[in-house]
Amino acid sequence: MGSEAASAGGRPAPRVVAAVALVGLSGAWNGGNVGPVASEIGAEFDLSLAVVGLLSGTIFMGSMVFGLLFAAQVGDRTGLLRGLRLACLLLALGNAIFALSPDFAGLAFARVLPGLAFALVNVLGGVYARQAGGVWLIGVFGAAIQLGIAGALVVGSVLVDLGADWRVGFAISALLGALALLTLPASETPGSDLPKRRPGFLRAALSHARVWRLALLFVSVYGVPLTLSAWMVEYLVREGDAKTGIAGALSFLLFALAAAMRLTGAQLQQRGARHLVLAGTLGFSAVGLLMLAADPSTPVALLAVIAMGIGFAIPYATMMTEAQELFPDAPSEPLALMTLAALLPPVFAIPLVGQALDDGNGEAAMLALAGFLAVATLLNLRRSGIPLAAPREGAQRP
Repeated sequence: MGSEAASAGGRPAPRVVAAVALVGLSGAWNGGNVGPVASEIGAEFDLSLAVVGLLSGTIFMGSMVFGLLFAAQVGDRTGLLRGLRLACLLLALGNAIFALSPDFAGLAFARVLPGLAFALVNVLGGVYARQAGGVWLIGVFGAAIQLGIAGALVVGSVLVDLGADWRVGFAISALLGALALLTLPASETPGSDLPKRRPGFLRAALSHARVWRLALLFVSVYGVPLTLSAWMVEYLVREGDAKTGIAGALSFLLFALAAAMRLTGAQLQQRGARHLVLAGTLGFSAVGLLMLAADPSTPVALLAVIAMGIGFAIPYATMMTEAQELFPDAPSEPLALMTLAALLPPVFAIPLVGQALDDGNGEAAMLALAGFLAVATLLNLRRSGIPLAAPREGAQRP
């Protein structure tokens, strides 16, 4: 382990913790920075919400999906830290272009770069966190991702209420990417000596039902919150009684609470909590969405947000570790596949939800998401993190 990777007591050094947190936060910020200003962007460029949804979701998520096809290979070739530095550069550059773009084509191109970056962050950041600090640092990483979405939603909403130009929020997004780049340690840390990829993972993965079940858990914990991040503010304003600032605060609370609960989930896993409990809490998120569909008023939305914050977060640490345990010889491979599976549905769901809002069918969209979460909960009450093949002799396992 590199000198910056851990303190003398075996705990990750403060700089490593800060780097993991800032990389996760700056990447996830891009999952929530379009939603609060969707109407402003639509008005300035004469776009419908469905088209804005292409920017906030389809192009961004589609770029992530493409990036996930190569994220593990990037980590193999560059090492984890260099791959994460590349991600930070893409975050800063993409958001700067978005803030300066005079037309839709520029906006579309600019959303590709953060999408590619977030793919690298999710895969390389997840492996780096586990290598440098185990389950606890995975919890920090997951909490930072939730805080990134939360921060983008609340900052964007506050800026709208203050009358600031929507471009200000994207300048902030670019600065966060640059800050994360500066915080990353200078030298490689654990993970740079991971064994080379072992062939046969994908074929083995497709033939095991537990991999498909785990993919549904990833969609629930990653994909559904990203879909909500794009439209939560708009839904509460259109269908409920909240002003933009209140809707943004509720959205912030959802992801901030999920951040805290991700740390709690990691602690529960460290203490030996049963998988049935850790994964079963996902059902709270289905209950929360049912509440939002039935009554999107502010008091009910507050209760729904609390339920969803718990449900989306507690399973995170066990989900991440079980994915890596599917193929201990090359943990970035299953993590990339699971994350890719999680992001494919939002590519289509985000513009569909936007169109549903335009058509006055927002409640139906919330009901559909709730139904999916209920099914995913039931199918993941059994553990999935069992190796698909025996690890090679001498292979490292965190």
